[in-house]
Amino acid sequence: MLYYIEGKKARNPFTHENLPVRFYTLEELCYFMEKNMYLIDASWLGEELFAWLEGELDEDVLAAHLRSSRRKMGDVYSCAEWIFRTSGHYTENELQDIAALLDQMRGKTKMERRKMRGDLYLDAGRYRKAAYIYMELLQKEYAIQMTEELRGHILHNLGVVYARLFLFPEAAGLFSEAYALSRNTKSRDAYLYAMNYVDDSCQIDEQGMDMNFSLMKDALNHLSETADDPAYYEKRREASETAGAFDWKAARADLLQKWSDEWRSMV
Repeated sequence: MLYYIEGKKARNPFTHENLPVRFYTLEELCYFMEKNMYLIDASWLGEELFAWLEGELDEDVLAAHLRSSRRKMGDVYSCAEWIFRTSGHYTENELQDIAALLDQMRGKTKMERRKMRGDLYLDAGRYRKAAYIYMELLQKEYAIQMTEELRGHILHNLGVVYARLFLFPEAAGLFSEAYALSRNTKSRDAYLYAMNYVDDSCQIDEQGMDMNFSLMKDALNHLSETADDPAYYEKRREASETAGAFDWKAARADLLQKWSDEWRSMV
């Protein structure tokens, strides 16, 4: 969490073509990086930023350290971590969390970092924001830039979003498509779970869901272990009651269209 301590305000903001905002203060820079870790890269976190910190905010020592770190380490994430640490706006525990997240970013492509942002939204229960990110990454222009494994993971996580909103037919279709690409057993098991709540009138595209004897045996063993857990029945009852409390079938098309329209207005 950023503590808003008023610092010097630049006369000329820092701007860059790869950034959606402009910064006037060190606080604004930290806040942006904290909320948009996936956008941290060498295209803007370099000499141009260092010169702005030095010339506009009088952060001579910080700028010198960043130049030295970039020259020796060649790592923008080390620079970002130092900016957070020397800003004086974070507790030690918060800095440790930030450092751990930055470490996860190392070696990742821009798309992988973007997916990580979506995963954070998913874990926090902010399903619409997560869905927007996954929907963006699944557009055709990104297809040639990602592996089938990564695309499978994105489809799976979008399926999780849909399942948690009780849109089980759509979730099942996404899990099926994810399994076809990644052959991840989690996608197969999630597909079988979602199909528990899909009635016979729904047509699910089972592309690649080659449920042969071996796979069915593995799935049965997994589901049997799950079913032995009393909590399973409680979770299934809660899901059934919640799904039954609303006319999801009637609302599904409107909800998905609303998501699509909102997403398109943002990109």
